[in-house]
Amino acid sequence: MKQGTLFILLLISLSMLSCQSGQEKGIKYKEYASSDSSYIVSVPEQIPANKCVADFMSFVKDDIFIIIQRVSVDYLSDDITKINEESGKFSFSQIEVSDTSILYQASKGFITAYKYYLIKKMPTANYMISVSSLNESRTGIKEMGHRIYESLKPFHSKDVDMKNKSVLLKADKTFSNQYYSIKYPKKCMVIESIDEETDAYIVSEKDGFALMIMRFETDIPLAEGNALGNENIQQAGARILEEKLITFNGVKCYRAIQEIPSQSSGYEKLISYSFKKKNMFYNIRIGNLSTKEKEKLAKEIINSFRFK
Repeated sequence: MKQGTLFILLLISLSMLSCQSGQEKGIKYKEYASSDSSYIVSVPEQIPANKCVADFMSFVKDDIFIIIQRVSVDYLSDDITKINEESGKFSFSQIEVSDTSILYQASKGFITAYKYYLIKKMPTANYMISVSSLNESRTGIKEMGHRIYESLKPFHSKDVDMKNKSVLLKADKTFSNQYYSIKYPKKCMVIESIDEETDAYIVSEKDGFALMIMRFETDIPLAEGNALGNENIQQAGARILEEKLITFNGVKCYRAIQEIPSQSSGYEKLISYSFKKKNMFYNIRIGNLSTKEKEKLAKEIINSFRFK
């Protein structure tokens, strides 16, 4: 496995929350939360999530491509949208420009396509949205872009003060596959096989709890993979508060307490376990550890893990 791929896998994984759907001209929209819980956004539900890491999200279906990413600028330009990189295939020209958006028409022979960029300014960061398609009309691309732009907003847990609320969850149900078993609260929603490396994302938004289990084959040594993951989650804004090498289920394991940026509370505390058995790399993350009860729950969950 390439190191770049390992970096992506070790970042905080996709936090797809089941959500509200809206309709606009017959198109149903589904709400997603970014992996770092910094924002939520609504995207046409027929366009599935592709690669979503930290505060980067992409959605792809057929010829429709949607990307949402954090940017360090306050305005759009050709330099930011990187049109020149694609000029070898298509000829691009600006056809609409505003303070927050640029619409390009792309031409190649008799083929005409559109690519629409928007920048959304929020209190803690600016985000760039791009929507492109060969078959969608100019009007359709703009409507989709505007709908996504309007829906993009900071993530907030549903008006629940989780710091002062005692968690009522218990590890009373088992998730199992051919490699291992682990317990989790039966009240949670389970999203299996988000991608080929993520076995499960188990979440209760109401209770402010999430469990992510990743597993993939790699020849990279445990220490090297752990160091690579630490380096890149720090670049994404995470902080490592504590880390130690322990023995876990008979194998070496890096146990870490981390904090990730959170729109609602500044930083969210989570616990991470990274270990290998033979050539299989595992990463288990449990958050948000905002109370002693949740820390106790996290310990109960990790202690239930068993190799098969």
